[in-house]
This record gives sequence, structure tokens and C-alpha cells, in this order.
Amino acid sequence: GNTYTNHWVAPTYMVSVEDNRLRGGGHNLKKAIWDAARTTIQEWTEEELTECSLYGIRVYTEGAVLASHVDRLPLVSSAIINVAQDVDEPWPIEVYGHDGKAYNVTME
Repeated sequence: GNTYTNHWVAPTYMVSVEDNRLRGGGHNLKKAIWDAARTTIQEWTEEELTECSLYGIRVYTEGAVLASHVDRLPLVSSAIINVAQDVDEPWPIEVYGHDGKAYNVTME
């Protein structure tokens, strides 16, 4: 675990998109995700991206909390892609834009 999640109460799991043992997993899936996200992230950051890391799909269990944190700026542009969600209520998340302002987004 890490200090960004309350893993001692509600564990989180990482599913690697590069895991060839998973149906559809591997290099082709990683490339498809990069290709689908690249234009949007480049427009948002106004920077040309260099592919480096794509960690995978994080699974949050009921009761999980993701604490406020900052990724390794200015080297990282992070994106959340909501793959699937089965919750009893909407999941609010606060993100900071490159303009330094906080934005509240509800994952539905």
C-alpha cells in the first residue's frame, strides 16, 4: 500500500494492461489506450507527450479513499479513465489543472 489510499481499511488492486495472461492484455492494449488518450491529453496540457508509463487499471473496493496528492510534476501528466463503476452513490474527485485551480469532477 501507500499513503494515498486507506489500504488498511479497503484494499486497492492494480491490474496491469501489459499482462499477456489477461484476455486482450499486452502491448496491443497498452498501445490502444495510448492512441485513444494521446490527443486529449496533449490538448489539455499543451505539450507533446512522450510515451513512458501506463500503470494499468486500479480497482478500488468499497470504502476506499484516495487522498489528495500531486504526481511528479512537471514530469507527469496523469489521466483518470473510468473503465467501469458499480457504486451506490456518485464518486466525487478533486483534480488540479495546469492553471493551478481545483476542479470537482463526479465520476458516474
